[in-house]
Amino acid sequence: MKGLDWVNLLMADVKDGVGVYLSVYLLTVRNWQPDEIGLVIAVPGLVGILVQAPAGALIDRTRHKRVLLMAASVIIAVCCLVVVLSHGFYPIFLSQAVVGLTQSVYAPCVAAITLGMVGHSLLDKRIGRNESFNHLGNMLAAIIAGLIGRFISYEGIFYFSIAQCLALIVGVLIIQEKDIDHELARGASTTDQAPNTAGLKSLFANRNILVFTLAMALFHLANGAMLPLVGQKMGLVDPQNSSLYLSAAIIIAQGVMVFVASFAGRTAERGRKKIMVLAFLLLPVRALLFAFIDDPYVLTGIQLLDGIGAGIFGVVSILMIADLSKGTGRFNLLQGVVYSAIGLAAALSSILAGYIVKHFGYAVGFMSLAGIAVLGIHFYWLSVPETKDINASEAPNPAEQPLGLQVQTGA
Repeated sequence: MKGLDWVNLLMADVKDGVGVYLSVYLLTVRNWQPDEIGLVIAVPGLVGILVQAPAGALIDRTRHKRVLLMAASVIIAVCCLVVVLSHGFYPIFLSQAVVGLTQSVYAPCVAAITLGMVGHSLLDKRIGRNESFNHLGNMLAAIIAGLIGRFISYEGIFYFSIAQCLALIVGVLIIQEKDIDHELARGASTTDQAPNTAGLKSLFANRNILVFTLAMALFHLANGAMLPLVGQKMGLVDPQNSSLYLSAAIIIAQGVMVFVASFAGRTAERGRKKIMVLAFLLLPVRALLFAFIDDPYVLTGIQLLDGIGAGIFGVVSILMIADLSKGTGRFNLLQGVVYSAIGLAAALSSILAGYIVKHFGYAVGFMSLAGIAVLGIHFYWLSVPETKDINASEAPNPAEQPLGLQVQTGA
């Protein structure tokens, strides 16, 4: 289990290709316009829409999950180098498109390895532990990145991310291949009598899966653009210290997530829906506070709320996916579908917010995100069921579909 701890700790920021720092870097160092920044920040999500589900299906089938993680880390490192060495819009845009292609591997692959190592019965606590280590890594990375950006150069943040990619490869090697049950890792049925892979038609016709996926998308349509916009707002108020403010905001959020993720993993053992709704409720509160406050110190402090919401979401969403896919053999495919919807929503959030801010200002941009968040709360509470111990009759039936729609067991 130490290998999982190291992977989750070292994966911080790697899977996003430095994420929100790119937004501030392009604004304050390269002097890009908000709409151009919005397109570059959005493209990884747009590419992810196309590749996330196929990536999940690949992870369901492959027995080389560790190799996928290591290859993805090498590619992310190259993309970070492109951002530093290139000055035009198109090279950086294309590098972020490759980031979108590659980052689709990380979350489902680590979740699959975790399920393959601990099984469903221990997944609650182990996912909570995974997320705690991941947030601790994000917090430490933000501290280092903030100091590098302030006292060395903003470009130094990208070189630091490259070093993280190399360290992650070492972390993956600590995990022993023999400890991973690849059938369990894809949520396959343990029975030997029936086919253990659900048909695609059965999986995607399931109402519970559809409404859950839409609810997760609404969450990120409201949330996706918030931190990049806050970073831009801080950069305009105090360009010299923008990296420190942004790092402080990330540190506060990630520090809170370390504890919230562990709490969410334990609490979710008693039910998923009620704890997840708290994450939804915090979205409009954050958006409205960001709309009417300009002080960078206060904006930084508001990220405490993001720490609570994201800490809950990161744990409970994976558990709900595991609940809905249990026994189907499609755990990672369903992760891919959900993450595709999330990627589309986050990309649209960045594009929409970028254009609103350009034409109407930051206050209207944040208020628009708050309105979407309120819609998401209502939809989630009224439509998404409790998934823990969901009745087997409500889950996709692996035996319902003809073999032509099934993916066979094995690599």
